Amino acid sequence: MTHSQHSYKRCLLVLRHAKSSWREPGMADFDRPLNHRGRDNAPDMGQKLRDEKISVDIILASTAARVRETLELLLPAWKWQGPITWEKSLYLASPETILKQLAALDDQWHSVMIVGHNPGLSQVAGQLLDKPIDLPTAGLMVLESSDIDWPTAVRSRHWHQREYWKPKEL
Repeated sequence: MTHSQHSYKRCLLVLRHAKSSWREPGMADFDRPLNHRGRDNAPDMGQKLRDEKISVDIILASTAARVRETLELLLPAWKWQGPITWEKSLYLASPETILKQLAALDDQWHSVMIVGHNPGLSQVAGQLLDKPIDLPTAGLMVLESSDIDWPTAVRSRHWHQREYWKPKEL
């Protein structure tokens, strides 16, 4: 899917990392890996993206272990091989931090995936759509805006939800 095929100017895929493990109580939150369900759900979501012929220009991702592992499992199933920008500031980021990252995107990137954590990702999706959102682990929303650039799209909030996929519904 390329931007020329649709009337939108900006497309934002919001992906929450897959389900992580709490098995090791002393482990730092940043280092927690995926659990069995998370390792199953991540490639399933990648396959869904592939089946729907969705692509992006770039991925912005938190540097947390569970985000890295989610993408390591999702990307081969999706067969997407574009650039990933790993952003430490996206680890447990506030909505304000996420929106600043989006507003700073290069305008050559029409379609972007952001991969991170709740509550920030759900709050951003909710703000852009003006309704409450609670992304489950490995949940993915595809949002579109007709605004011409990222700063305008983030400020104006002229977004609509094209897709919302939850692992349990795939």
